[in-house]
Amino acid sequence: MFNRLFPSRIAVSSLFFFMGFIFASWASRIPVFKNQFHLNEAELGTVLFMLPLGSFIALPFAGWSVDRFGSRIMGVISTSAYGLALYALSQSQTSFSLSVLLFIFGFFGDTVNISMNTQALDLQTAYRRPILSSFHALWSLGALSGALLGGWTLKTQIGTEMHFLMVAIAVGVLCFLSWFYLMPHDGSKEKGKKLLALPDRSLLLIGVVCLCCTLCEGAMADWSALYYNEVKVDTTTISTTGFTAYVLMMAMGRFSGDRLVMAMGYRKVLIMDGILVAGGMALALALKQPWLVIAGFGLVGFGVSTVIPIAYTAAAKSETMKASVALAAVSTIGFTGFLIGPPLIGFIAHEIGLRAALALVILLGILIIGLARRAV
Repeated sequence: MFNRLFPSRIAVSSLFFFMGFIFASWASRIPVFKNQFHLNEAELGTVLFMLPLGSFIALPFAGWSVDRFGSRIMGVISTSAYGLALYALSQSQTSFSLSVLLFIFGFFGDTVNISMNTQALDLQTAYRRPILSSFHALWSLGALSGALLGGWTLKTQIGTEMHFLMVAIAVGVLCFLSWFYLMPHDGSKEKGKKLLALPDRSLLLIGVVCLCCTLCEGAMADWSALYYNEVKVDTTTISTTGFTAYVLMMAMGRFSGDRLVMAMGYRKVLIMDGILVAGGMALALALKQPWLVIAGFGLVGFGVSTVIPIAYTAAAKSETMKASVALAAVSTIGFTGFLIGPPLIGFIAHEIGLRAALALVILLGILIIGLARRAV
């Protein structure tokens, strides 16, 4: 059976990899767009907000379309569109057109997210053991690879248009090949479940777990590098060491996450995740020592690594909603963390300082521990 499923796993893994690759390709070029349109930090923040807004708006459509047409066809269509939207960004002539295209980019990005997580959960069911975390690990690996390619293209002075065109062509070829191996998702097997319904108590709890995780991820993505540069000895240079430790440990946690779940169970791993998030951030904030900050950020990265895969697995077992719709419902709750997290940390940091603001991550870790017993 596993030999029969292996090509499907390779196809889904490849698409997860390119999901991260496409996103990081865009992220690596943000400074270029900032200079091209002469944006200050506030203006850039407004433009960048359109991407998560597009992702948020896409969630109800993504759940419905995957259920209606199947994760296979929606995965291929939305991934192809995601790649084309990336290339379209390079054609932006004004900051307004960039904002509109970023909204579209985010919209298709989240449609890919729901489609491919539905595919991954179908495969996990067929394998009869946890494998979802490994797919999310490949997203992280793709993001790292995309960032490296972006850095190389900047160093070699390859233009944004050519850079994004190369990625879009590679994505198109991958989508064509993947079509023949993706799992045929059949919504009829869940005929007794509702397509449109308010999340029940169980899904709400899972959604809050996702919210805690995305708040942590948003805080780390936007503010960890700034905090590390405040505490390191050499203040004349900018360093990403603290954030790099966080990203690397997140990838390692995702690659080992499935084995941890098999050994400990979903609930115990989620409790461990909360302990690592709270303990890691407490360590990073306890004393202003760079090595403690690096170690603490690494623990936070390992802690958040498996929260979303565990939450998605729990959501897919909903007894009241179809899997794709349950994923969209949980993601809608969780995704608000990416929308409100960074500005919330910024507001608190402005009032009482960044160190105190990042203590919010400790509280979120403790909340994950408390919710773990009820959510999964």
